[in-house]
Amino acid sequence: MTPYIQRSGEHSWIVDPAAAAQAAPWAARMPEILAADLAGMASYFPHWQLIGTDGGRPQRCPTCRAWAVPSAAAIRCLACQQVLAADGLAWVGQIPVLARPEPRFAGHQLALREAGFAEAAVEGLTYLLVPLAVGYPSEWPNLEPTVRYSGRWLDALGLPRSSAAHHLIEAGRACIFAWGQWSALTVADVLQQRMVNHIASLFKVVAGQSPGAAFIGRIH
Repeated sequence: MTPYIQRSGEHSWIVDPAAAAQAAPWAARMPEILAADLAGMASYFPHWQLIGTDGGRPQRCPTCRAWAVPSAAAIRCLACQQVLAADGLAWVGQIPVLARPEPRFAGHQLALREAGFAEAAVEGLTYLLVPLAVGYPSEWPNLEPTVRYSGRWLDALGLPRSSAAHHLIEAGRACIFAWGQWSALTVADVLQQRMVNHIASLFKVVAGQSPGAAFIGRIH
């Protein structure tokens, strides 16, 4: 497997497949599946981090609050190197999406800033950075991943955390596949093919469209 180097602020580390397999048995059984996901994320979402989870929740170090990552033979804090327990894996990161020009949207954009959510300016255009967590099921890749928005991010936009009309279930989880629709994809494919469209539809709702109009015809 090609070494996969990740970075967060001043810290950098090499993802250890054996450490990842300690937290997720599927990665031990199918190292080629993990390798494909690492390669896809390195190509399309290089700023995302693979981290350990505890009870399905992204794991942070209790001492310094940094992410717990598979590195150097264990799931450990990327900052202080403390070894932590984990029972799964997830990706955490942000997807940049162009802010919409509607006046109504501008008020919600201000609310995101006040809530501390980041944005980026590129060539005079403003991109909102949408925080997501993508959790692997224990039966990966036979079952779809769990993709969740930050609850506080939804709150700042005035969106519900759970709403069938908004394709949101289980406290911010995105509903992106119909029953029986899942086929084995990489996490990068899920983000590109499904989540970009889901976010775009939510932004249309924030800008004033009804959920039915915003989501109609979308592939998710």
